[in-house]
Amino acid sequence: MPKIHALMVAAGVGSRFGADVPKQYLYIAGKTILQHAVCCLNHPSITDLTLVIASDDKVAQTLVFDFDKPIHFAIGGAERFLSVKSGVEHIKACGAKDDDWVLIHDAARPCLPMADLSRLIEMAGDLSDDLDKSAGAILAMPVADTLKFAKDGVVCHTVGREHLYQAQTPQMFRLKSLLQMLQFVCQNDVFITDEASGFEHLGQSVAVVMGSRMNIKLTYHDDLPLFERLLG
Repeated sequence: MPKIHALMVAAGVGSRFGADVPKQYLYIAGKTILQHAVCCLNHPSITDLTLVIASDDKVAQTLVFDFDKPIHFAIGGAERFLSVKSGVEHIKACGAKDDDWVLIHDAARPCLPMADLSRLIEMAGDLSDDLDKSAGAILAMPVADTLKFAKDGVVCHTVGREHLYQAQTPQMFRLKSLLQMLQFVCQNDVFITDEASGFEHLGQSVAVVMGSRMNIKLTYHDDLPLFERLLG
């Protein structure tokens, strides 16, 4: 049976957050954001975890994680997709097979519900029976707010919400397909903000698994009080 290898991207500096330290190393309820995020992936179906960290990171390997499978470390790149590529290459070098799954999660999402993760893993099992169905699957939420297209500070029109989803992580893809997509992105200088968008450039479909509002991303300093309530 294909294995599931978790990969967590924790190499960012959090420039939009505006803290003195990368946001994944802020403490809430006695643990760092990174420790909370790793704990969210402590699922029985996951084989191991690769943490992708910055080259000058002196913190990650000193932390104690609530994760009962092996944890490996890889060095990230200047952009998120380069960090993911480094992590996937490390997973392959450690003996993972081409048809194994790679489950990619952001360290800045420390509130991922176990039920959401289980639904995503179940979808991967369904896709295993039909490899032509989709390249992989992601967690996502339907857009709830009214969307406005604005230019120069003036509303031009309202954007219809039908069929619009807000992408989350984790996102799951086959190791071989994921590496091929990342190599395509690098060779063709394609800008992507998540792995699903890379597969979109290749014309491959990606399945949507319903996420939840709990799985929010820590982006700005003003978000911190909410995370303190959720994690505390």
